[in-house]
Amino acid sequence: MKRLIPVFIILILFMINLTAAPQFISMFFGSEEFLVEIADTEKEKAVGLMFRKEIPDNFGMLFVYSDEDYRGIWMKNTFVNLDLIYLNSAKEIIEIIYNVPPCRKEPCKTYISKNIAQYVLEIKGNRAKSLKLKTGDRIFFIL
Repeated sequence: MKRLIPVFIILILFMINLTAAPQFISMFFGSEEFLVEIADTEKEKAVGLMFRKEIPDNFGMLFVYSDEDYRGIWMKNTFVNLDLIYLNSAKEIIEIIYNVPPCRKEPCKTYISKNIAQYVLEIKGNRAKSLKLKTGDRIFFIL
């Protein structure tokens, strides 16, 4: 019985890790508040917004990296159009790709930033235009 206790504890910890709740932050664009889900693990970044049938107007996902590099995003298993907003380490918008459509057949296109980025923010397609976001704008958030 004593041998089963460590195995049982490891199993419980594994199950807790699998069901860990996502992290969220608030982000403001002018007077518009967004609820933004954080993707900072490899698994969260790999899944991203896949399989979500709807994206609310004031919702997004922020991909967080430990350094600046060229970042690539693809739309595999994504059901809605998204805006891809690339940010540098100073949280300044360096590029926006508007209204990126879902990938309908493989191979899926990868949307690689033209400059190095530390963050990628995904929001509902064409929402960046309605918010009048542009290159050079700074986005303020605390992780």
